Amino acid sequence: MRITSLNLRGFFDWESRSPQITAFLRGVEPDVVLFQEVVYLPEVSPFSPVELLNRDLGMPFRHEAITRLQRGRTHSVYREGLALLSRLPLAATQTLALQHEEGDPHQRIVQFADVTADDGVWPLANVHLSVRDDFALHHLGEVLTALRARGERRVLGGDFNVNHLERHASLWHDAVLTSQVATYQSHPSTRENDDYFLVPNEFRIDRVRVSGDELSDHEAVTVDLSRAAAG
Repeated sequence: MRITSLNLRGFFDWESRSPQITAFLRGVEPDVVLFQEVVYLPEVSPFSPVELLNRDLGMPFRHEAITRLQRGRTHSVYREGLALLSRLPLAATQTLALQHEEGDPHQRIVQFADVTADDGVWPLANVHLSVRDDFALHHLGEVLTALRARGERRVLGGDFNVNHLERHASLWHDAVLTSQVATYQSHPSTRENDDYFLVPNEFRIDRVRVSGDELSDHEAVTVDLSRAAAG
């Protein structure tokens, strides 16, 4: 299973970036793409950027959760959220709102998706956590607690908004972070790393790649996964 995560940065500088994003994804050929910062701005386009990208990519399955309504610098009100594209069927999707903490300007969500492949279902989660470390780590803890309560072991991917997330490995068990097997910086302007995959030990990380900085203010992170051998 090949999965790419990209913080899309909405429609910012869209005319120059969108052809590069399309070309990049065509070259990488992921089975699933997880997007963050997916916007709906009717004054810019009646379609989301993921819908527009998929006109060229032609991936047959799409799920979008543009559920956050908030104020912006350029547009007084804008809608923003998460989305995914998949070459493989989606058996189920679900979007949950995470708890909102006082002082956090954002209401965050998590997007769950069950992707059906020839070797069975791949349970995924797409995240974009809050911009301050304490809020982001609280949200990650909330997601992991919910998954444990549900008895689910999901591959989490997205923009975690925490530099050196591997330093907080006490939050999870029996899982590996991409930054623990590969060295990279996904946010070049700050020389930090915000984007990861957190992979349960039922799966194995075979390869981690990052894009250049021409796609967004974040680099895309692509992970190749396989199922770990039993026993």
